Amino acid sequence: MIADFEKNITLAIVDEAWKKHLRKMDELKQSVQLAVHEQKDPLLIYKFEAFKLFSSMLNGVNKEVISFLFKGDLPAQNAPAIQEAKQVKVKENYKTSKDEVPNSDTLAEQNREAGNTQQRQVTETIVREMPKINRNDTVTIKHVMSGKTDTMKYKKAESMLHSGEWIIVND
Repeated sequence: MIADFEKNITLAIVDEAWKKHLRKMDELKQSVQLAVHEQKDPLLIYKFEAFKLFSSMLNGVNKEVISFLFKGDLPAQNAPAIQEAKQVKVKENYKTSKDEVPNSDTLAEQNREAGNTQQRQVTETIVREMPKINRNDTVTIKHVMSGKTDTMKYKKAESMLHSGEWIIVND
């Protein structure tokens, strides 16, 4: 039972840490692309930073697993029967006037305000249906009304595409 507990806790912590690590690697990939403007080799920077991220993830996982396992307490086999704690209800005599009780409208408004301040930031992976088109890539576009096709660089076709009269034709 203890081995299963340790295994499950370790796997859960590693799984969560790995998900965070992958998100950080995506962020690193995007930030390293700017290194070209600084006339630095982005591949070297990516490898160096990725190694640092991975090392810090391993250290964090080790620390968290050890901390959790030391704090975790499993009952021994011969321990007395474990029973669910029973809640003790204490009756208290409260007297409030109608003016002291907030009405449901103000409570709902307060809950909405609290919900708006605690929005979670979700990171999603973008999956493209078509490969990304760069400015200097050659594309074939087609006029929607006349059916005329033309081949040109994307940077010239971009304004025509934004007008809505032209579309990109898949090769």
